[in-house]
Amino acid sequence: MKSIKPIDRNTYLHGRPHSPIEQTRFIGNIKKALNRTDATPHALEDLIQTVPNADDLSLMETIHGRNHEKRLTLLNRMMEIGSTINMEVMVAETEADIAAALAKIAADRNAEWGDEKSIVAWDHPLVNSLELSVAMKPLGIPVYLPRADSSRAEAETFRKQAETALIGITSADFGLAETATLTMKTRVGQPLHVSLLPSIHIVVIRLEQILSNLKELYTLLKWDPEQKAEGITHTMTFITGPSKTADIEATLVHGAHGPRELVVFVLV
Repeated sequence: MKSIKPIDRNTYLHGRPHSPIEQTRFIGNIKKALNRTDATPHALEDLIQTVPNADDLSLMETIHGRNHEKRLTLLNRMMEIGSTINMEVMVAETEADIAAALAKIAADRNAEWGDEKSIVAWDHPLVNSLELSVAMKPLGIPVYLPRADSSRAEAETFRKQAETALIGITSADFGLAETATLTMKTRVGQPLHVSLLPSIHIVVIRLEQILSNLKELYTLLKWDPEQKAEGITHTMTFITGPSKTADIEATLVHGAHGPRELVVFVLV
């Protein structure tokens, strides 16, 4: 067998090796263009922003200082954009209103896999406040919740329940009005597959969780003390509308790679 010669540590540019002298000249040209010299000291603060600037502070003040009317304006914008991407945004005044609406959805929709309907949901304060088991009991629809201390086998059982569930119910960290996007961190008791595997994904959030755009989101994640302390956990998922694809003959189909329906309830 022919031996493979290891790649020389010198950088390859345009398909041919360059000597250390050429590399030095090349990097020197970049430094010259940037008006940088080897003798110029660079503290971490010069390279990475470590404290919020005036614009960041102003934006956070705007976000936290929004009154109810301005938040409703964002909600209306989210509803408007959502309607263009097959995402329904519904307003509710109480948790009981949401629970009643969820029961109607569960009763009206047909199961996609088999004849039995089931629901999987997050272990989340807002979702728990809906008392789903009570709302679904008259319909005979079981509600499955993950356990924070579940074993590997129990977690796998819950994942399989999510695969065949009609509805997956979650909350979200934020909703972005300008793109009708939901952002969700992954936490214990709040697995991502609840939003991905069931036929219908239902999200419950409060009005104050709606932001204007990505800039506001990134500013909060980076500088807001509460958000900064938690970080973005294992992952942060961005969801804009239900699953959709146009791979086959450029025909748009919903539900090919995830939920076919996405409904967002906003508690005002």
